[in-house]
This record gives sequence, structure tokens and C-alpha cells, in this order.
Amino acid sequence: MDFNVKKLVGEAGTFLTRAVQMTEEAIYSGEKTTLDPQLESSMRQADSARNWTAKMVKDTESVLTPNPGYRIEDMLMEKIDKKRPQRQTNIEVLGQGLIEAGSEFGPSTAY
Repeated sequence: MDFNVKKLVGEAGTFLTRAVQMTEEAIYSGEKTTLDPQLESSMRQADSARNWTAKMVKDTESVLTPNPGYRIEDMLMEKIDKKRPQRQTNIEVLGQGLIEAGSEFGPSTAY
């Protein structure tokens, strides 16, 4: 594992500088940084892509490592001749998330 102290200190300094700037803007009504509307739109798209990607990673992990509680519940219900509870499978949840992400970003994107 490579541990780079200079990079860590640099990132911490950047974080603190931005935190101070945001605090001054919010509390002291300091000079606000105006952003280009196109940049703000790009930032919103990037945040949305990051959130959808995190959801897809979580859903993919649940497909690869299924919930053992559901498997045991299904087995017990089968043994006592009861109907298994209606719920979406992990694959269906992943597919639904992919469809929702694709419809949010539109047909011209990779999503």
C-alpha cells in the first residue's frame, strides 16, 4: 500500500480552503463566487451520474452476493408449504435501476 503524505496534506489543505470560503459566503455574506450556468449544469449531471453509479454498484454486489436471509426464508416457506412472499429479485432491482438511470440521462448517453 503506497501512502503519499504530500498528496494527503495537499488534499486536506484544499478541503480546508474550500470550507473556509463556503463558510464566509454563507455566514458573513462575503463575496460569492458566481459559476457559469453550463458549469453548474455539468456539476449536477456529474453528481447524478455518481449517485446512479453508486446505486448500480450496490445493486450489482447484491446480485453477486445474494441475501442469505431471503434464501433461508424461501427454503423454510417451501418446507411448510406456504407461498413465498412477493418481492423483486436482485436481478430485477438491478434492471429497474439501469432502466431508470437510462431514462434520466436520455438515449444519447452511455447510460
